[in-house]
Amino acid sequence: MESLVNCDIIIDIEIIDKIVAGDQLYEVFFTTTDQMKYKIVFDFVWDFRCAIENAYIDRSTKFCHNEKDKSSIFLIQDSNYIKYFEEQISGTLPIGELKNYILFDHVDTIIELLTIREPVLIKI
Repeated sequence: MESLVNCDIIIDIEIIDKIVAGDQLYEVFFTTTDQMKYKIVFDFVWDFRCAIENAYIDRSTKFCHNEKDKSSIFLIQDSNYIKYFEEQISGTLPIGELKNYILFDHVDTIIELLTIREPVLIKI
């Protein structure tokens, strides 16, 4: 069963302001609940999904919650998304290092991505 766990970045996102993407680099700009501005940078992104909350109702109700701290950025363990991706690539990429991150804001945006690198948080 898929479960949410805290990653190294613990932060409360009020609103995702902008997503800038190109090649395998994704930058997500956001404002926190205390009105601070940040961007989180994901490099070597192999797959990406962005949707409104209503598109994730069924999926999000099935997550097992193992997070210890309140946050808006999580890792998904035992990810169905990684399993699906592995089937789609037919063994053309090594998925051993692949991680599934998910970001939520307080409005209704959800971003889910697969990457082989740890994200970098930058205050702007």
